[in-house]
Amino acid sequence: MKVMSYITFVLFIGSIVFLHFVLRNLVKQEDKNTLDKNDLYYLGGSVLGAGLFSFLTILFLVLSRSWSLNVGEYFLALGGSFFFGLSFAGLYGAFGLNFYKPKLEEHIIKIVRIVMYSLIPVVFLSFILATEGVADYLVYPLANRLSLVSGFVGPFESGVQYAVAFYGILIVGGAILVYFIADHFFYKKFKRHGILDTTFYIAFPSGIVGARLWYCYVLEFDKYKGNFLDVLRIWDGGLAIMGGAILGIIAGVTYMLLKRKYVNIRWAMDVVVPTILIAQAVGRMGNFFNLEVHGKEVLASSWSFLPNIVLNNMVFSSTSGPASPGNIYLPLFLIELIINLSGYFLITFAVGRGLKKYISLGDLSMSYLIWYGLTRAVLEPLRDAHFEYSQSWYSSFLLIGAGVVGIVAFHLYDFYRKKKGLPPRTYDTV
Repeated sequence: MKVMSYITFVLFIGSIVFLHFVLRNLVKQEDKNTLDKNDLYYLGGSVLGAGLFSFLTILFLVLSRSWSLNVGEYFLALGGSFFFGLSFAGLYGAFGLNFYKPKLEEHIIKIVRIVMYSLIPVVFLSFILATEGVADYLVYPLANRLSLVSGFVGPFESGVQYAVAFYGILIVGGAILVYFIADHFFYKKFKRHGILDTTFYIAFPSGIVGARLWYCYVLEFDKYKGNFLDVLRIWDGGLAIMGGAILGIIAGVTYMLLKRKYVNIRWAMDVVVPTILIAQAVGRMGNFFNLEVHGKEVLASSWSFLPNIVLNNMVFSSTSGPASPGNIYLPLFLIELIINLSGYFLITFAVGRGLKKYISLGDLSMSYLIWYGLTRAVLEPLRDAHFEYSQSWYSSFLLIGAGVVGIVAFHLYDFYRKKKGLPPRTYDTV
């Protein structure tokens, strides 16, 4: 049964890969503006296959572990897993059609967008339901790495070889998601993909370097001063999102200014920079698996509305030991995840579209600095003492100040252009 669970999981991944190639083939047919029966057959078949294989993966996993689930738990685990696979594949397909096949007939695009936005909450809800069914049978703390030798390994297991950390996978996944979203907006404006490719290849590794340097030389200077070789040991852990965001943005903007002069840099910043909040939200889930960057102990009963898998895992800490009976560590990862996602939609849609005629180019990117600075200022004091850095709290106000100054500067510049009789630069004219 254990082998079958692995096989069906591989088939689930295979369904997503097959769906990807179906979408890729459709995108290559640039003049095609409709979906024929074969297209619908392949799209629907791959989505249904993903749901079926996700269902079978959990079923064989439960049977291989001899877990004694009751009827309700079986319903949650199997039903949730089926709808998770179905909705995840459906969301991936709708995302691809919406962003990379915008020439489809208008009524088809409308349906695709309805499906895409409707499936976003379904993915999260179905995943929660699936985990709720098996939460009481899992081993805690949850695994945070996958080893080619030892399989899934937990955060307290040492000497593990050839292991890939979930945190790293999530960081890379978040960055790729940011790229696809930003590339979509560039495609809508310039009618071609790939403009951001080189920028991404420069900004992403620069962000990793910035995150490491900020952690070592701003947050943990006493530990790393005079030990440069230890700074290079990034696999030992220690990244600071603030440093990553700053250096990544600087590197990306610099490259765009030098090599993409036909792109208005303020417009590009407004498209790309707020999207970093999505990557940060995805990355915060890595803290959950690593049992780090959590808050102080709180009563578990006060957070009983959370899924059991979260409650059970938040009993543990990578630095402070198990929480007292009846307590958990405050799940700051989840709080910041929600704040970051809310910030992206608020900045990009509520401000970017709702206040479009009142804002200047560049305001959205500066709003990111303000939003992230406020987030850090509020959440930093809530951290457990082992993860509390006064430097981060002070730095948050620098971000807020930089954001405010940037917005004022952009508006003054636009006012100056207007006084000089120069044509306005807006989202519709650049």
